[in-house]
Formats: sequence, structure tokens, C-alpha cells
Amino acid sequence: MSGGNAVGGGNAVGAARLPVEVVEPVGRHRATVLWLHGLGQGPESLMEVADRLELDRAGIRGLFPQAPLRPIGRVSGDPVRAWFEQDVFALENPGPASLPGVLAIERRLRAVLDEETARVGAGRVVVAGFSQGALMALVLALRYPQRLAGLALYAPFLPDEAVPLLASRRSAVAVDLPVWIGHGAFDWIIPEKSGAKVRDVLADWGHPVGWQRYRAGHEAFGGVKRALPEFLERVLGPTGD
Repeated sequence: MSGGNAVGGGNAVGAARLPVEVVEPVGRHRATVLWLHGLGQGPESLMEVADRLELDRAGIRGLFPQAPLRPIGRVSGDPVRAWFEQDVFALENPGPASLPGVLAIERRLRAVLDEETARVGAGRVVVAGFSQGALMALVLALRYPQRLAGLALYAPFLPDEAVPLLASRRSAVAVDLPVWIGHGAFDWIIPEKSGAKVRDVLADWGHPVGWQRYRAGHEAFGGVKRALPEFLERVLGPTGD
């Protein structure tokens, strides 16, 4: 890993700037992946994934926004990092009350994405996310007004209430956005059937979807090796391009 730097990630109207860790590429900056971590995690969980896959050596810049601290669940009053408020006992289907929170944080994440697309070009950016971050990545990428390169999700879920929202408000340029999905076969938090549901919904909408099943539990991009870098190379072009 070439190292992380904390920076401001844009300024959504009426909201504070999200802190963002940045890992610069080795050599020429050819593309960017914006990574969204899971509930109760932080940027470091996905920085380790990008480091393991040696994406910086492929000229890929990593952006790692940090979710706000929120009081989550019924176990403890201690706040944890979360993109939106969600009951830890209902991760798969957070319910309609969470949708305003999803849209509110989407505006702040869009500010981060706007800065990066202005820097490298929208067609050189992939949005990736794990668990709760995968839902945010899905909403962010499919509603973004510019054509991105692709979307990578691990252990995603899609609440029933969010399906019509996405179906009716997808950006016209994102209707056939390439999507890569991975899921752990032994995930006890977000079951594999949830990822399969996301896969099937996106395929029905006309997205080219790749599906990978791993011998892993609920861990950020657990078991992923070559499949994700190969997807990135396919949607971003070869390293020497």
C-alpha cells in the first residue's frame, strides 16, 4: 500500500464534509475505485482489501470515505460508523424508515464522487461496497448522472422498499452499467440469498452481472483474489491502456 491521506470529500449542501482516506497509485493514475465500508467498520477494512489485491500497482487510486458515527441497534448505546441508521437485528431489510437516511448520505457521497470524476473522468471510476456499504454503492452508482465504469458489490442486500426507488430513478446513462457481485456462502449476517436477489433484480433490469460465490462468512470481500481485478481490468481497460 502506498499510504493513506485524510482529505475532505466534497461538500454536500447542508452537510459536513465526509472524511476520506486516499491511497495513491504507484506510477500513473489511470483509474479510481471509491470504496464504501460496512456497518461498524471504517476505511481501513477496505484499504486492506485494495492492498491485498495490489490495485495501487495497477495505477488505481483508492478513495475510502468514512461513515458518520450513529447510535445503532439495541445492544449498546455506543455509536458505530454507519451510512444510515439501521437495526443490527434487521440488516437484510432495514425498512422504509431508513430510506430518507440512505438518500441523505447519498448526497454527501455524491459530492465525493463529483470531485473524483472531475479529476479522472466518470468513465474511469468504479464504485465498490461491502454489506451496508454495498447498498449505498448500488444507490450511488445507479442514480449518478454520469456514466461510471462499473459497480462492485460484496454481500449486498436490497430492501423491498428500495426496489421501486431504484427502478424509477436510475440514471439513464446507468441502465446497463456492468456489475460484479461476490458473496460468502457462510455469511450469517447477510445471507447468500440476499446477494442472489440483488443479482437477479439487476439482471432483470438489463445490467450485465457477474456472480462469484466464496467460502467465506461476513467479511469484506472475503476470499476474493483475481476475479475482482479482472473485472476492473475489463471495465477500465488493460493496465497499459
